[in-house]
Amino acid sequence: MTSAPHRLTPRQRVQTALAHRTPDRVPFSWQFCATPEMSQCLELELASRGISWTALRRATEDIEGIAPNYCGPQERCGGPWDVWGIGWKDVNYGLGSYREVETYPLAGIDSSAALDDYPWPDPAWYDYDGLPKQVAEKDPTKAIKFLAFNPLETLCWMTGLEEVLCNCAVRPDLVICGLEHIVNFYEQRLVRSLARIGSRVDVVFFFDDLGSQAGPLVSPAMYRDLIKPFHQRLFTTAHKLAPAAKVMMHSDGSVVALLGELIDAGLDVLEAVQVDCAGMSPHNLKATFGDRLSFHGAISVQQLLPKADASTVERTCRELVEILGAGGGYIAAPSHAIQMGTPVENVMAMLKAVLGPDDYATACQQSTLG
Repeated sequence: MTSAPHRLTPRQRVQTALAHRTPDRVPFSWQFCATPEMSQCLELELASRGISWTALRRATEDIEGIAPNYCGPQERCGGPWDVWGIGWKDVNYGLGSYREVETYPLAGIDSSAALDDYPWPDPAWYDYDGLPKQVAEKDPTKAIKFLAFNPLETLCWMTGLEEVLCNCAVRPDLVICGLEHIVNFYEQRLVRSLARIGSRVDVVFFFDDLGSQAGPLVSPAMYRDLIKPFHQRLFTTAHKLAPAAKVMMHSDGSVVALLGELIDAGLDVLEAVQVDCAGMSPHNLKATFGDRLSFHGAISVQQLLPKADASTVERTCRELVEILGAGGGYIAAPSHAIQMGTPVENVMAMLKAVLGPDDYATACQQSTLG
């Protein structure tokens, strides 16, 4: 008879899983959690059952995120504008709203000189000395994730996705020049942050959407020549300054064709794991890359959570735990923000399947109102 596994703290659970060892149970993270409108629905519905949504999230989250706070010029980060000069607007979709880019400050720029002359943000505009205090205020039993941001996606938001993809083919010099400026900024911010808190960080989290539903946005050769050197530079810096941490990157879409290159660049954990996309089946990912890569996400917010019944959600989440979590290497999470219209029963079924009945019951008990 096999004895029950030793109970781990959330941080120990995450560290064990990312070391490709079997934890007491698969770790769980809400990651992008839910849209604001869906969070309101969860709050109201769970309150009617005597459960606090805020307390439930806190009780079930194994990873907490931090990043340096902005302390630069207010005119460079206020209203619809961000530090890059990108203009944003809110778009109503009926049940709520989302933000999309309205102004692309680099659109149409056709020379490296013009890119050099652009008023790029200064890494000194952030409060790095405040990071140790942020860490001290976090739950010491939980893993810490440092938010390191998104170089290619930043370029796409500044220039326009179509223009960047066209430039990858016909003006790669502009892509390289733009990424050089952006990565210089993110690298300096990473260095200054991890110099202060690197020993406490468990995950360094980058973002860069590289896939569509059917395949990668760029070919493996184009990724290797234009984008990989910048990812490799950032991943190497993260590993050097936070040697106990794992490098994780978010990408939506089908990125299976790029995973070999990303692993070679230093990626430890693929986040999102959009299983509804081509080639992204859990079986395929685990069998092909599971000895070199961990996975974070995979619980579909496109199909499973909003469209299935609760029993199917629970069964599918258990299957994901069994497949991706075999021998460690998996943190269960929604693949992105849980969308408006998702049944609350499905959210709870997901939790029950991942946590197991005992931890699920304990979390609900710890989250009762009053």
